Amino acid sequence: MKSIIVLAITFISHLTFGQSLESYLQTVERKNARLITLQKWLDAEEIKAKTGIYPDNPELSYSYLFGNSAAIGDQEEIEIIQAFKLPGYYISKSATQKLEFQQKQALAEKQRREILNLAEIGYFKLVWLNKKKGLLNSHANDAKKLVELMKAGFEIGEISKPAYDKVRIHALNIQTESQKVQSEIQVQIEHLQQLNGGISIEGTSFNYPLDWELPVLDSLLANLAYENPALLMAHIEIKQSEKEIKHARMNSMPSLEAGYKAETILNQKLQGFHAGISIPLWEKKNSVRYAKLNSEMARANYTHEKSILKAKVSTLYFEAKALKDSYLKMKQLLNEEQLSGSSLELLQSGQISFYEYFMDISLIMETQLAYLQTENAYFTLISKLKAF
Repeated sequence: MKSIIVLAITFISHLTFGQSLESYLQTVERKNARLITLQKWLDAEEIKAKTGIYPDNPELSYSYLFGNSAAIGDQEEIEIIQAFKLPGYYISKSATQKLEFQQKQALAEKQRREILNLAEIGYFKLVWLNKKKGLLNSHANDAKKLVELMKAGFEIGEISKPAYDKVRIHALNIQTESQKVQSEIQVQIEHLQQLNGGISIEGTSFNYPLDWELPVLDSLLANLAYENPALLMAHIEIKQSEKEIKHARMNSMPSLEAGYKAETILNQKLQGFHAGISIPLWEKKNSVRYAKLNSEMARANYTHEKSILKAKVSTLYFEAKALKDSYLKMKQLLNEEQLSGSSLELLQSGQISFYEYFMDISLIMETQLAYLQTENAYFTLISKLKAF
């Protein structure tokens, strides 16, 4: 019956974890100052992507020139001119600016993932620090009992002064480490609250997820091209460079002007049409060639980025896989009854010597701390892999 209650409490605590981590990350996404700034920047860039894709505004000019009434008299001129490129120019420019905005969206998504991953790793660090603090508190209680036991033995002459001093130093070291961890916990809490816009995280439960598994490497590598923001940016850059070639060609075509002109002179009113053409002969001579070179560079950059990302993901995966093996073995070892139980009772009953106890408890504490460090490193690596 007792084991069923323990399992129920564990299950409920992990349900609370899921809600707490998800809730915390949602708050970070809504309240983080950098993410708010990124969203405002994207809103502005979306408007910018829709500007400058239409012909220039028409120009209207009016002139009134005073003259000699005995000669030609006063003169009036009215002129309306509309300059424009060939229709395909505006279509290509619109397509190019849309792709530029998509790149900025991918950049914003990359930074969003980095911030959320930073928050998630910070969350896991607090899990580790809290566990470490609990472990140190447990050992501190045992060390306090040991000091009292050794003091009593010292006072009646059964324990030597060096042995008594060694126990006192051991207890002091644990207390000092516990105070250091408590300070680190406060710093980490401030860091997590800063990430979520200063909102308090009091009441949040901190545990590792039960349902997290090491992703399959082949799936990770296969999904990079579709999900990784850096690769999406590189892929969009290829499409954008192709559009730039077309746009450069359109931009090297002549610009046209059309309009209406009216002039009054010698009491005669002259009306007619205005037409003009601007032929780019020199200043845009190399624009198409430059765009083609950019396209080649974009393709090479995509291949380079993909190669780097695959190497990073593969490296993290094999590190996580090795950590997983160590983590599971250490977890199984520490869950064994003979390791999880305290040896203080054995010392009190005389079944082991002080030096045997001291060596055992030092080794067990060292192993437990190493396990907590390995556990944190494992979940941190999985979090990084998921961020890709």
